[in-house]
Amino acid sequence: MKKDRLLFFIRLFCAALFFIAVCLTFAGFSGFAPAVKAQLFPAIDRKAWGVVAAVAIITVLFGRFYCSIVCPFGILQDIIAFLSRRKARVDANRPKLRYAVAGLTFASFFAGSAFFIGWLDPYSNFGRIASFVKNPSYLIGGVALLVITVLSVWKKRVFCTSVCPVGTLLGLCAGISPFKLRLSDKCVKCRKCVSVCPSGCVDPDNAALDNERCVRCLKCTEVCPVGAIGFEKKTTLPAKTDLSRRGFLTGSLTAAAAIGAGVVFARQTTSETPEEQRPICPPGATTAEEFASKCTNCQLCVTNCKGKVLRPKSKLYKTVHLEYGENHCLYDCHKCGSVCPTGALTPLTLAEKQRRRIGLAQFSAEKCVGCGLCADTCPRGAIAITEIDGEEKAVPNAELCIGCGACVNACPLPEKAVRVAPVLIQSQAILKG
Repeated sequence: MKKDRLLFFIRLFCAALFFIAVCLTFAGFSGFAPAVKAQLFPAIDRKAWGVVAAVAIITVLFGRFYCSIVCPFGILQDIIAFLSRRKARVDANRPKLRYAVAGLTFASFFAGSAFFIGWLDPYSNFGRIASFVKNPSYLIGGVALLVITVLSVWKKRVFCTSVCPVGTLLGLCAGISPFKLRLSDKCVKCRKCVSVCPSGCVDPDNAALDNERCVRCLKCTEVCPVGAIGFEKKTTLPAKTDLSRRGFLTGSLTAAAAIGAGVVFARQTTSETPEEQRPICPPGATTAEEFASKCTNCQLCVTNCKGKVLRPKSKLYKTVHLEYGENHCLYDCHKCGSVCPTGALTPLTLAEKQRRRIGLAQFSAEKCVGCGLCADTCPRGAIAITEIDGEEKAVPNAELCIGCGACVNACPLPEKAVRVAPVLIQSQAILKG
């Protein structure tokens, strides 16, 4: 087996390992979470600069191997394209589009809004699809799957090469790589490389290969019958580079306008959340506003929640939140914080989580019948049954209550006599006893 084919199969094997590990993490096996923590944007979000530096260095040296090995959304597109059996073709280079999208996305994020990155981050979109597979009632994930299926069948990795802000950032790094894939003089223009390239970036007619858009799947090296495609330490210009003054000015103005629009958008959407729209955030968040600025709605915490109390963003709440009733936040579980890849949730030990106040129980004296089920269920011993005006009523201890919702779950009344109200900022309750 020649060297280039061996490299292709090694890449394929590593991609399969990463993809399976990420899928298992969403299935509830948190031991595989390191594969999720290696995703680029979540690493930027939680300021894991070691991961970011490693990805950047590998990309600068060898190109966008991250896109073909580590990114589950990219691998999913490859799977869909493979199943469609549709041949690829040379695709247009759309630098203005991808730079504008990246400028808008990253500018709004660093200005405090996760809106655009939440919808365009490849890992977060894969999370929505994984959540849909696990729970088909999550329709947004189904829509994401439909959209990416159409795009993948139409033009393979067009999302990665023309829209994805993470791919654009990596493409800029790959553009300065000293080890570029190139077509040599041995090329016989059989176009087998074109038919398999998911990025549409190989153009044998012009002896060009766009290393900025290339996702390093290495399919071209595997099918080339004469070994005309390979790595070479040589700087080459990308295909069809627009070096005109008009092109440069238009591109620069487009990127600048996108960055400005992102900053303006972020400032308009990061105001304090109205009280009626304030969610009960998962343990490990601070304020609803800070959580919203970091949470990309990847749904990993939702799919891993043992208590089945976490819910995706909704019309009322713009982030993941807790909804009580049939379910509550389990006292002996702290999985959401341990799997969160973005830093939206601070990882807590079980002891810290058991004291984390995410809300406060509020009882209705008119509705409460003093049955005592809430007091018996409360894991913190924060509820006492006290005689008030000759009737027994449940009375909460605010210093002990953490808002886990066990009391709401236990209340037998059709119209619950207790609700959990959100807090402005999460804090630690006092120790029991």
